[in-house]
Amino acid sequence: MRLVLLPGLNGSSHLFAPLLDELQDIDCQALSLPDQGPQDYDSLADILIRGLGNTPFILLGESFSGPLAYRLAIRKPKGLRGVIFAASFLTRPNAALPLLRHLPMPLALATQPRLLRALCLDNTAEEDILQRVRREIRRLNPSLLRARLGTLAALQAPAQALGLPCLHLWPQQDRLVASAAAERLPQFCSDIRQIRLDGPHFILQTRPKVCTQAIAEFMQEIGAS
Repeated sequence: MRLVLLPGLNGSSHLFAPLLDELQDIDCQALSLPDQGPQDYDSLADILIRGLGNTPFILLGESFSGPLAYRLAIRKPKGLRGVIFAASFLTRPNAALPLLRHLPMPLALATQPRLLRALCLDNTAEEDILQRVRREIRRLNPSLLRARLGTLAALQAPAQALGLPCLHLWPQQDRLVASAAAERLPQFCSDIRQIRLDGPHFILQTRPKVCTQAIAEFMQEIGAS
């Protein structure tokens, strides 16, 4: 069974590298988000659904892509067997987003190591992980970043629950996604397992081994059912 990975706000597959190093025994397909055109979830789903293929797969949505994974799942693509939400949400993740999207985007300031460790990583994150995150944020076009922040600010609660098996990798030191947003996930997934993990928002990058174990166990459970 394949694992199809959808990235966070950066939109590229580059930050999946630490996780992919651990997932070597699993057939993985890491997709990137289009960096042109509308960035709302329905438009993104229209494009990405074409690349999902027909063979059995599990869909993983990291952070920004959790709602995208949901929108793809409710379209019932052939082969989809389950969904994993990693440090993600299905309602607006932070109350400050409507204001944040209108502020200037000084990416050089936003990628200061001390600030990144405080908000996205932690003091235990290795230097190469910190530099990966810095590069990904700095390469983002400010208008593209603003468009994706606007998508998050406009996010509304789903109208229907997912019936597929779901897994929620829930970092307990997440300073970007409000606890209330993470806690609401089971309201929109009728069959969900929530795993609380010790770590920051970038849990796939800073705790790849424990995330791999949880993912592998979930995929094994789905494959055996």
